[in-house]
Amino acid sequence: MSSRTVVLAAALLIATATMAACGSTGAEPDVSAPGFGDDATGVVTFWDRNTTSPYGQALVNEFNATHPHLKVELTQVQDTVYVTKLATAIRAGSQPDLVGVDDINSQLFIHNQAFADLTPVVNQLPFLKSLSPGQLNLATDNGRYYGVPYVADVSLLWYNKALFRKAGLDPNTPPTNYADILADAKAVAALGNGISGFSFAGRCEGCLGFTVLPDIWATGTYLLNGASGAQTADVAGNAALRRTLQLYRQLWAQHLSSPTSLTESGATWGNDFLTGKVGIFPGGYGTVTQSASTSLLRQLGVVALPGPDGGTSIFDGGANFAIPKGAKNASGAWEFIKFALSKESQTQAPAEGFTPVRNDVLTPAYAAKYPFDAIAIRALNHGYAPKTLAYNLIFNQPGGPWLTLFTDAVIRGDDLDGALRTAQTQFTDAITEAES
Repeated sequence: MSSRTVVLAAALLIATATMAACGSTGAEPDVSAPGFGDDATGVVTFWDRNTTSPYGQALVNEFNATHPHLKVELTQVQDTVYVTKLATAIRAGSQPDLVGVDDINSQLFIHNQAFADLTPVVNQLPFLKSLSPGQLNLATDNGRYYGVPYVADVSLLWYNKALFRKAGLDPNTPPTNYADILADAKAVAALGNGISGFSFAGRCEGCLGFTVLPDIWATGTYLLNGASGAQTADVAGNAALRRTLQLYRQLWAQHLSSPTSLTESGATWGNDFLTGKVGIFPGGYGTVTQSASTSLLRQLGVVALPGPDGGTSIFDGGANFAIPKGAKNASGAWEFIKFALSKESQTQAPAEGFTPVRNDVLTPAYAAKYPFDAIAIRALNHGYAPKTLAYNLIFNQPGGPWLTLFTDAVIRGDDLDGALRTAQTQFTDAITEAES
């Protein structure tokens, strides 16, 4: 899941249907063979999404310059067609050797047995326990690893310290629960002159999933429960969900949120915060750090997303590496993966607006150079991402169950109980459709 690319649901729905028939046409590579992943030769074909490809290309360039025996060739694929293109290639037997797939879509391919089982070599990684747990979970099925984290793209709660100070708030005391968010937003909004206390993307399904769901997860509560392929929805009676929707309803109904929150579809998401006119903004690490001016960055603070009464979580988004079955150079692909997961490679992620997937890169020197990313790395241990086949149908579909619930509960706000009951049915139907 990326904070910077809003995936078109129509494409994803087609992709989901394509996946049902994608079945692997290639053989499982022998990852336990002596020398697998060491001193491979030839060419590795690597398909990366356009969102993560700037980082991927930097890694490829460095790898090719230092590994003359092996060449990696990167093909950039648009996010909106990535799943469909990859599924079609797998079905046709023309799959690449290596993929960098949106982590939330890993389960689609694993469920359809399209990715190679990498368990033996993953277990040999000396830094396995340092890898992003949420992303690694998405690459796992029945205790077997079918991929590893590639790079992280996480959601955080940003706040403008300069506006906090002007509003009489302590700029070094960020909001840690819903009462704080509401009180701080009121104080900042009272400054007037076009300044808002809060901002959200009310017409962007992906943005809302990326930033609102972690507030609920901070309580240890989830909207989807059970193993992928046999899940149930917990919506109508979900107390944490109810309180979260009530918070957003207050922020909107009391005119504490930016007016653009009503119509923001993701194309200009975060621009109001980047102008210095918004006090609190739930958004991605790269959304802010790649676009904010140097002067604004000096004024900002950031924390993990808080729950109703405390606790924190983040959307553990980003990309996972996987090797499709039938890959012609699986050994070379694994050699590149090991290079990409090295500390030296991972520390390059912030330059492209991402977060390393290894928490052991966090040294005092790293924290001093990338203070915001240090907070993101620490938050990885509290991160989560839904392990489900139904994510796109529920949370990314325009006019789908998630956006309908949010709109009815927050923007209209006249019947929260009815909105939750309707969503319970819609979530359940989407799960049934995705798993059928």
